[in-house]
Amino acid sequence: MKNKKYLQWVASLPCIFCATLQGVQAHHLRVMVLGAGVGRKTPDIFTLPVCYKCHEDCHNGTHPKEDQMRWCLQTIGRAFAEEMIQWKK
Repeated sequence: MKNKKYLQWVASLPCIFCATLQGVQAHHLRVMVLGAGVGRKTPDIFTLPVCYKCHEDCHNGTHPKEDQMRWCLQTIGRAFAEEMIQWKK
């Protein structure tokens, strides 16, 4: 699922690891069970806000996948709280 508005919102948040507001990007979790694979990203809902350096650290293993998943769930919770995403009825 592509959602440009959601990705822009995620990138407007402070970096989840170091709290900087400079150069924040939406990092897609790279977890196969969530749909990631060769040439495929996970749906945009599975993103977290990271600065450039922390984004590199996500890819090189400095930030373990378990931490990334926990922070992703926190970002999703914040999105619900701020009504960026809503339950469909």
